[in-house]
Amino acid sequence: MADYRHIYSDNSYKDHWARAQKFAHYLRTYTSIRKFDEITPEVALEYLKVQRDAGYSASTIGADALAINHLMIGSGRWAENQRLVKSKIAGMPKRSVVYQHYKPLTSQEWRDRNAELYAKYKDQIDVVRAFGLRRRELSSGTSLNGKDGIGTKTLFRAKNGLLVAQTMGKGGKLRFAEVRKDLAAEMETKYGQYARPISAAAKNSRQYRFMIKHNRPFFGSFAHRVPTHIFRADYAQNKLQELNQKHYSGYHVVKRYRRAGLDSNGKQKYTPYLKHLDDRQEYQIGAYKAQYGAFFELSENMGHNRLDVLNAYLGTGR
Repeated sequence: MADYRHIYSDNSYKDHWARAQKFAHYLRTYTSIRKFDEITPEVALEYLKVQRDAGYSASTIGADALAINHLMIGSGRWAENQRLVKSKIAGMPKRSVVYQHYKPLTSQEWRDRNAELYAKYKDQIDVVRAFGLRRRELSSGTSLNGKDGIGTKTLFRAKNGLLVAQTMGKGGKLRFAEVRKDLAAEMETKYGQYARPISAAAKNSRQYRFMIKHNRPFFGSFAHRVPTHIFRADYAQNKLQELNQKHYSGYHVVKRYRRAGLDSNGKQKYTPYLKHLDDRQEYQIGAYKAQYGAFFELSENMGHNRLDVLNAYLGTGR
């Protein structure tokens, strides 16, 4: 599940705070709600519908829904299965053609059609393709004193000899992103000199924050015209096929929810249960089939906790 209890970026905090203030203004002006505990998912849903009818964009409504989820789930007033999901609300706007301009393209198609831009930012793009990093994990930004981003202190060598990048992803969780084997030689030539033994990696967020103080990022910010999501998809597709060559064993235990009737107020209730998934069993996400174990390992490499998120990278047409 997504982490709604932590915000690790200063810019994200400021954005969520501004959106929370806008939501509070709506509640004061158009409802009788005056207490935090009176805010229900139905009330928030109505707020999003008001924005829909007022002509707000898909990205604005989606960002408002995320802010409200942080506010209500993060405070413990809603359960995670009560979160707002914009895409499940009838009549909500879709992201514009301009916003999706690059999304239908594959990595190779984008590089072919944007040869000049690719040449200008080849190093950054190829690192994303090699390690599957998010934009803010690739380049130095406003958090962690501008020292975050792949650099001299965040590369390590795994026991199998491959380079891995340690990052702090969404929710403040540390992860290792292992290089794709088909790009390993190129990454080794360019950045292998900075790799340290995996035993030197941070064991927790406190150690990571200390380590990052001495980091020298390889890249600063770069053009937002470069769609890093496409190149993360490139990584996901290639890394999945690589991982599926392994012979997995064991199980993963995941939490699921089933309907449990209605409560005294007529609202749908859900009860959690645990499901055991055989890592050897074949599964399909998007256009790709692989062992469960390969999907779970790819998800860890990409900084996600749920397999369904992988559909954004493995969907048909990628």
